[in-house]
Amino acid sequence: MGIQTNSIITNLQAANTARHYGIVTDQRAKSTEKLSSGYRINRAADDAAGLAISEKMRRQIRGLAQSADNIMEGVGFVQVADGALNEVHDMLNRISEISVKAANETLTDKDRGYLDAEVQQIKTECDRVFKETSFNERLIWKANEVMQIGVQQEPAVTQSGGGKGFDVTLDNYDKIPANGFQVTADTGSGVKISWTDFNNNVHTTEAVSWDTLKANNYSFEISDYFGPKNGANSDLFDAAGNPVFTHTLSFLPHTEATDEEIVSAINGVNIGAGASAYMDPAWEGADTSGKLGFSGCWLDYPAAYASRHNDSTGYGFDSADDTFLEPSLTANGGQSNLTTKPSATTVESAKTDTTGWTFTFHMKGIGTVKAECTAISYYGNDEDPEDEGRWWQWNYDAQNPSNKWKSQIGRYESGNLAGLMKTLTGDTGILSQNPATGESGMNDGTGRVSLHFDLTAENPYSYAGNTSNHVGAFYLSFNVDQTDTQQSVLDRINQALNDTTILDFHKDSATSDYANFSSLYPNSVSIDTPVYGGMCNIPIQAGPEKDTVIDISYEELGLFQLGIASTNVRTVQGANKAIDDLKKAEQVVSEQRAQFGAYQNRLEHAYATNKNTEENTQAAESKIRDTDMATEMVNQSKQGILAQAGEQMITQANQNKQGLLNLIGGQ
Repeated sequence: MGIQTNSIITNLQAANTARHYGIVTDQRAKSTEKLSSGYRINRAADDAAGLAISEKMRRQIRGLAQSADNIMEGVGFVQVADGALNEVHDMLNRISEISVKAANETLTDKDRGYLDAEVQQIKTECDRVFKETSFNERLIWKANEVMQIGVQQEPAVTQSGGGKGFDVTLDNYDKIPANGFQVTADTGSGVKISWTDFNNNVHTTEAVSWDTLKANNYSFEISDYFGPKNGANSDLFDAAGNPVFTHTLSFLPHTEATDEEIVSAINGVNIGAGASAYMDPAWEGADTSGKLGFSGCWLDYPAAYASRHNDSTGYGFDSADDTFLEPSLTANGGQSNLTTKPSATTVESAKTDTTGWTFTFHMKGIGTVKAECTAISYYGNDEDPEDEGRWWQWNYDAQNPSNKWKSQIGRYESGNLAGLMKTLTGDTGILSQNPATGESGMNDGTGRVSLHFDLTAENPYSYAGNTSNHVGAFYLSFNVDQTDTQQSVLDRINQALNDTTILDFHKDSATSDYANFSSLYPNSVSIDTPVYGGMCNIPIQAGPEKDTVIDISYEELGLFQLGIASTNVRTVQGANKAIDDLKKAEQVVSEQRAQFGAYQNRLEHAYATNKNTEENTQAAESKIRDTDMATEMVNQSKQGILAQAGEQMITQANQNKQGLLNLIGGQ
């Protein structure tokens, strides 16, 4: 307690006792709070870590409780579906019973007509059950997935011209769409196609009737519907009366789609179309060793048209300075039109070299055009069974899964040396190792690497009221095999693309100049429409965490899916067929009822698991958060006794100072 003094001013005994009394009183108050609230933790200061753990458990507990309720709602959904199918089962059994009766030769066709009337009514009720049965206003047999009604554009017939005749062919292409075809369809007249050509003239075909479309499998030639040769579309025919271009369109609807659904799918659709020029480029210069090959090269037709349209002198492919693309030589002595190239010469430096390749050209009527390498691709030819999914894969016909074919798996990387190295040694690269066999490279030893170049104009150019920078594209390709290494491929690239490389889209001989025109790559337009026999999916949130779901998935059902849409018992033959139809239909319903039963059992197990987890988590959280009443009562009693003792000691300490008064009185 320290040194005692005989002082009236400072009563150390009383002060010390008061301090301890305050501590006991504070602890007694906390104990009282815990006993009155029932919680051991009433604020973060009571147990910071315990509070954080407790709150996390509380979130889980409440989530478990709600997900248990969700599961029971799922059980209710399944029970409603099973109950409806039970009635369908009864109705199918009745139709089966009627079918057996109608198959009896003792009945007349008139008798069977009476029986068939009941069959059709029962079928109508079955259909109503599938279309209208719902749970919480959600239709049970309404599919979530949708089919695709495809609108497929086929390529135009390729036309070509060479030398001076090229201009005549190009003139015809003034009539093709500048911005694609527009489709107009209605259930009455049929389908019409309209477009605006490069001379800003609007053309519209005559209507193609539904009867004609169906008779020709929804495919037709546009030029057959240009209209009269001397009418509003007369400029679509040449002097001999032949159409200036031909273009086949095919609509590919689902076999069960109605005219109304097809109209909804295709009316107002824009189908992109146009023409492009395929050029024959050349490596100029005496040394052509080690050059890469051209595997593809084309120019957008608008670019070619703009070049001709914007330059009053036109072009004829007859001279070296009058073609689509002429090389613009770089400043290094005027020896190359390769304005950008990587500098790496070793494999290690190439792996991190992100510099690509850029060619520069000049195009009459447009100006400076740059060709930049945008990607590098690799395709291998191996079809060894061990390499399925690595260098080749099976493709399947969606309409006929038994029809399958092999296709190469390509790898695409960035258009630079780093991308090239990765293309060669990645999982599907020719120089990579097969983990299954330990072999490096492909068994048949062949593959092809392509450098993809995209041509863009430095300044936008105009055509038919449009503005564009895109000019075209080309590929430079070379073969590789098992004898190649990363270094050998790198050396080949550096040899072909160097400071003296000149790439030109012109050949000196006029007879070898040519240009092929065709439509752009066929594209399709897909529209979502109601599915026929699709899948229904009801995700049940079965836990407190995201994606903790039980998916109730099952097939959409209706008369069509049951195979009884046309079932009747009007004849003996129809009754016998109905017997088989009903057997199959009942099997479909039984399979789905069994599926729903399995889902109900699973949901009930999930419910029990959630409630068990909730109970145990609640118990664990209680250990952390709740007050142990017995222990706390002992503590509260102890603090009460100490408080009473403290009060007595304070009184005693104050009385001890009374002895000093006797000394004063003795004086």
